[in-house]
Amino acid sequence: MLVLTPEEWVRQHVLHFLVEHKGFPATLIEVEKNIKLFNTEKRVDILTRTPQLKPLLLVECKAPEVKLGQNEVSQLARYQITLEAPYSFLTNGLQHFIMKHNDNKITYLDELPSYPEIVF
Repeated sequence: MLVLTPEEWVRQHVLHFLVEHKGFPATLIEVEKNIKLFNTEKRVDILTRTPQLKPLLLVECKAPEVKLGQNEVSQLARYQITLEAPYSFLTNGLQHFIMKHNDNKITYLDELPSYPEIVF
């Protein structure tokens, strides 16, 4: 059982979107994944993986009332450096930033590609 906080509401909607609309296999999605970051434990909201179990998409969810700014983007960037996922997604349910990471270059995307588009 989960407490339906505003952030959890966003996370559940993102999970639904990934599986039902973008074709991400539910079996390759981890929720609240613990990672080590600079000798501290952090928790990633959503991490999707390739069929080979490599990190693919890192998702950071915030409550709708949280304005997305540099602090939130920096938090996601720190997680991305650790996990080396080629895609990341920051959302508060109302505003979204979708990024593709390639050779230390970030490209902002208008839309998240589907799982088949980014895996194959």
